[in-house]
Amino acid sequence: MPKNRIFKTKDGRYQYKVTDSSGNRRQIFSRRGETRGAFSIRCDQLDKEETFDTEIINFNDLFYAWIHGHVEVGLSPGYRKICVYVYDHYVGPYYGQKRIQDIKRRDVYQLLVQYDKKGMSSSTLSKIRACFSRPYNWAINALALDLVSPTQGLVYRKKSQKRNSRNRVITDDEMSRFLKAAEKSKYYNYFLILKMTGLRPSECLGLKIKDIKSDHLEIRRGITRDGLSPLKTDTAVRDIPLTDSLKKVLSDQKAISVFMTQDGWLFPSESGKPSMNAIENATKRAISQTAEYHTGGHNGMKKLKLIRNPIKLSLYDFRHTYATKMAEQNINPKALQYLMGHKDIQTTLNYYIGITDKMLDQAKKAMENVV
Repeated sequence: MPKNRIFKTKDGRYQYKVTDSSGNRRQIFSRRGETRGAFSIRCDQLDKEETFDTEIINFNDLFYAWIHGHVEVGLSPGYRKICVYVYDHYVGPYYGQKRIQDIKRRDVYQLLVQYDKKGMSSSTLSKIRACFSRPYNWAINALALDLVSPTQGLVYRKKSQKRNSRNRVITDDEMSRFLKAAEKSKYYNYFLILKMTGLRPSECLGLKIKDIKSDHLEIRRGITRDGLSPLKTDTAVRDIPLTDSLKKVLSDQKAISVFMTQDGWLFPSESGKPSMNAIENATKRAISQTAEYHTGGHNGMKKLKLIRNPIKLSLYDFRHTYATKMAEQNINPKALQYLMGHKDIQTTLNYYIGITDKMLDQAKKAMENVV
C-alpha cells in the first residue's frame, strides 16, 4: 500500500507525490484507462525506488543497485534479463570492480571499439552503452550522487560493413503459403490479426475478449516470454479501428476462446493462460510445413524430393509487412505512427522496407499530376 495518499485531479486522473532521499518532490499521474489498483502498484514501486539506499563503491555495486532499485520495480522481467546478460558478458568483466568515479568516456569508447572490431551488431553496441548511461543517470537523478556519466557527450558511430540481411517484408506468395500451412493451428486467427493490424506479437497475445469493442480494438497489455508485461511505450496504449474482416476474425476467435479461460484471454494455451512459447512453436511448425515435396510410395504420401524450401519469416515480419503495405496505400505517416504505437515518427518510417515498385508507380502518377 502506498505510504502517501493518492489524489484525484480535476480531469479525473490519479496523482501521487513522494519525497526522495534528497528532499526533492516527485509525482506521477495515472495513464489513460489505468485503474486505481494498477496505479497504486506503480505508487508502491515509486516508494521503493525513492527509499532505496545502499553503499555504492564500484560499478558492479552501481549496476545492481540500479537493477534492484529501478528496473525490478518499474520495468519488465524481459528487460531485466537482457540488461543483466549484456552487463555480465560484455561490461562487468572489464569495469565491474572499477570505482564509479574512475570510469571515463574514453573507457566506454574503447570498449565499443573493441566489440565493433569483433563484428558485434549495432543493437548490442547500443545495449552496452546503455549499461553505463542508464545506471549513472539513475544514480545522478534518483540518488543525487555527485557523478558525471561516462557516456555524456560520447559520440560513436559503428563502422559501416556489408550485412546479408534478408528483406523482412513477407511476399504475397509467402503469406499465402504460411497461412495455408497454419490453417489447422489453434493460433491461425492470431496470425491473421498480426497481418491485419501490424500489432507487436506480445500485444496480440495480450488481447482479452473485453478489449473487443463495437468499432475498435483496445491495446492495453502484452504477453512476452516472461509473462504479463506493460506495453513498450505510453503511445502503445491505443485503439485500433475495426474493419469488417478484422471483426469477423475477432468474433470467430471469441467464440473459440470464451469457455477456455476464466480470465477472458483471446488466445489461451492449454494452461488457460497465453504462452509466447506456444505461439513460437506453432509458428515454427507452420513454417516447416511450407516446404513442398514430390511424393510417392505405395500410399503416395512418402516425401521423395524437395521442390521448394520452407519460407523464412519471423513474427515481427508481419509488423514490417503491415507498415510497408500501408505506406503503399499512401496512409498519412502520423496516422500509421498511431496505429503502430510508435513514440517517434522516425521509428515508423524505419519500418518501411525500402521503396517498392508500387510506391514508385504512385510517385510517377503524382509527378504527372504536378506537371
